[in-house]
Amino acid sequence: MHDPSSEDKELDLAWSWTALHRLRACPTTSSPARAGRGRWARVAWLGALLLAALVGPLAPVASGQYFGRNKVQYKPLDFQILKTENFDIYYYPSAKEGIDISARMAERWLARLEKLLNHDLTGRQSLILYASHPDFEQTNAIMGEIGEGTGGVTEPLRRRIILPLAEPLADTDHVIGHELVHAFQFDMTARPEAGPGATGANVLPLWFIEGMAEYLSIGPVDPHTAMWLRDAAREDKLPSIRDLNHPRYFPYRWGQAFWAYVAGTYGDDAIGPMLTTAATAGSPEASFKGILGVDEKELSEGWHKAIRAAY
Repeated sequence: MHDPSSEDKELDLAWSWTALHRLRACPTTSSPARAGRGRWARVAWLGALLLAALVGPLAPVASGQYFGRNKVQYKPLDFQILKTENFDIYYYPSAKEGIDISARMAERWLARLEKLLNHDLTGRQSLILYASHPDFEQTNAIMGEIGEGTGGVTEPLRRRIILPLAEPLADTDHVIGHELVHAFQFDMTARPEAGPGATGANVLPLWFIEGMAEYLSIGPVDPHTAMWLRDAAREDKLPSIRDLNHPRYFPYRWGQAFWAYVAGTYGDDAIGPMLTTAATAGSPEASFKGILGVDEKELSEGWHKAIRAAY
């Protein structure tokens, strides 16, 4: 909740009075009828501006009353639970057709990731499935609006995975794998002493976290990533690893390329220790030196050399 300072209030009043003087300076129309309407319009504007100046500081308080309310539910969804060996899968009748195969996908991904990251996921994993993207957008399992381009979400507080079933089936398989990587990231970097939902993964850059999820869910080769790398290599505009923190470099594609190089050079066994080391230090650079034995500059040079050799 925002509480404006006295300086902010003075600025708001100054702005309002400036606007009032500008309105007074506006020429009136030559038509008597329009002139009358113009005077009434100016009076209305004056009153509105004065009211805004006086009650403006109270507006954030009023809007704050809506924080935390559930999203609008356009239709009731009768959720049921399918319990597998490791998952509690929430679904409703119209999503039932894809539930069995989704359950098999989830169990398969869990087995893969536990082996690759050398970590057993704590407790049972919740997976909430929606039959369509519009249904997914009205979920109240997480706060905030969900855009059409969002394929799935993993929230750190209860480590729940929420996603819509997609076509083709390979897309659903990819998203389940991607989001389950996030569940591992949250679990492996949990900080119980810091409060609910606080994890070391939350402080790491997107290219490190999302790139890892992309690499582990689709592998080292992706045509979209290859397009970005090829263009940058041919234009001699390859970013250093430190440059990946800049928003101009899409974290999913460049992050996947980074992890593909690291895993191809140092082995997949390095991924888990790099995650925990970086999360503890609050910086990916700590994992370069501590796990790989190289600094950021050396790692960037090796990465660039591999990209140019490939493209």
